[in-house]
Amino acid sequence: MQLHPPTPGFASGAVFVSASAWGLYWIPLRYLENQGVDGTWAIALLNFPAACALAVVVLLQWRSHKESLGKAAAIGALAGFGLALYASGLVYSSVVRATLLFYLTPVWATLIGMVWLGEKASWQRWAAILGGLAGLVLLVSGGGSVPFNIGDVFALFSGVFWALGAAMIMRFDAVPLPGMTMFQFAFTTLGALVLGYSVSIVDIPHPDLANRLIPFASMISVFAILPAVVVLFWAQKFLFPGRVGLLMMSEVLVAVITASLFLPEEHMSPIEWLGAVLIIGACLFEVLLTPRENF
Repeated sequence: MQLHPPTPGFASGAVFVSASAWGLYWIPLRYLENQGVDGTWAIALLNFPAACALAVVVLLQWRSHKESLGKAAAIGALAGFGLALYASGLVYSSVVRATLLFYLTPVWATLIGMVWLGEKASWQRWAAILGGLAGLVLLVSGGGSVPFNIGDVFALFSGVFWALGAAMIMRFDAVPLPGMTMFQFAFTTLGALVLGYSVSIVDIPHPDLANRLIPFASMISVFAILPAVVVLFWAQKFLFPGRVGLLMMSEVLVAVITASLFLPEEHMSPIEWLGAVLIIGACLFEVLLTPRENF
């Protein structure tokens, strides 16, 4: 039986809820860190179980996946490394700032389209780009509680790789979800460890600590993070980037509210908040500039 594509309203609601869940991604990361898991090993613990679960699905459905494994690996590498950069930004920088830097994604997506696809930008689109970049400068130079650090660099580049991965999902929409998602989790795990060791020596969790935390990390990975990623990848097969970009801003709202409630020590200065407003405004402006038929 052939399944019909979902209605735009259903797919949009799924993206909104899944992106909202991503706004809580920092909570299990910080919990594992507080339990003694060093740096980016927390990211690995939260992503490797999902990669293993999806590997079983891919093996069971090998015939339907083998022809598209190359494209699935390419999509997974870009999206996975983008998420590794984003999660590493959450580890090494403040939650709010890392999330906002990731949401420069529409700016990078526009520039990528101009350079690679020869798209022409109107003055309004250039205004959105310049506003986002001005917000970036203010955000990383505002003198808040967390000084500019390598986590900010990671979060900044995370949006570039995510924009590339999202473009490939739209381009190769026939690639099965389990394959691309498996590679995404695998590359997130590997990418996070590479990033961690590139910054400093990251201690491998002690076997006793790992055995105690693996059940918790596996539950979060398979039953929370995995569904959120699958829904986002699935919905991008049916929705245009403009609508997806707008709906995913629910992550910013959730991250800012929860971090403000539970991490008051990560306060931002007025200049940083001005930068945040410029970035969010640029993102909204860029999305609203998308032609109506692309929504």
